[in-house]
Amino acid sequence: MKILAILWKEWLELRRERSLMISLFLPPILLTLMPIGIIVALGGTPDDDTSKLGIALADPTLAGMSATELGQAVLGKQFSLLMLLTPVLLSGIIAAYSIVGEKTSRTLEPLLASPIKTWELLLAKCLTALIPSVLAAWASGALFATGIGLTVNSPRVAAAILNPAWATVLIFCSPSLALIAIAMCVAISSRVNDPRSAQQITAVAIIPLMGLFFAQMAGVLVLSVPLALAAALGLALLAAAALWASVQLFQRETILTRWK
Repeated sequence: MKILAILWKEWLELRRERSLMISLFLPPILLTLMPIGIIVALGGTPDDDTSKLGIALADPTLAGMSATELGQAVLGKQFSLLMLLTPVLLSGIIAAYSIVGEKTSRTLEPLLASPIKTWELLLAKCLTALIPSVLAAWASGALFATGIGLTVNSPRVAAAILNPAWATVLIFCSPSLALIAIAMCVAISSRVNDPRSAQQITAVAIIPLMGLFFAQMAGVLVLSVPLALAAALGLALLAAAALWASVQLFQRETILTRWK
């Protein structure tokens, strides 16, 4: 009951912060609509404009496509990975405000002085950031899939972009990526007083995604369901380790006694 009470309080406070709500809605919208617009624009170009893309067809799902279809499929596959940025960005924003932001406004101090256990407090804080960020990531993915299905030049382009491997990554990796970003915020919460500093540190979680993005773009990596499941398992283990370490590093007494 304590966890639910804190969770409800956190969400009510988030709704009162207009600038924060704008920060939460803007990234998913941009990461969803901009790629669709670019892919639609590419689909309207003549084939001879895209015939010199110089793409190594390591992915068999791209075989036999026209140049325009190929351009849409390749760009769509890259943009589909950007959906994974949503849980990282949103969870970092929410967790930074929920922990470090409350520390700055001195609303965290009374909560820490209450009889609530540290793990209960941190679990509520984690859920506050995890639930909306993951739901937003899944909603963005559904909107992206709908837009791609309605706008690309052919069904095989849509099938190449919206493949089972992408769906597996989006569904199973999003929670782990969000938890890793949240764990970073928790770990540094007793050491910084600026939410922006916490958000910048959580941006480290984006680096592996950029590696995956460029590896797929270069044709070095072809995402498959087994690879997606392996990545999901690895991220889940990493998220569990990061959360355990962040709880150990969270210094409740330091936050209570040392305010800068």
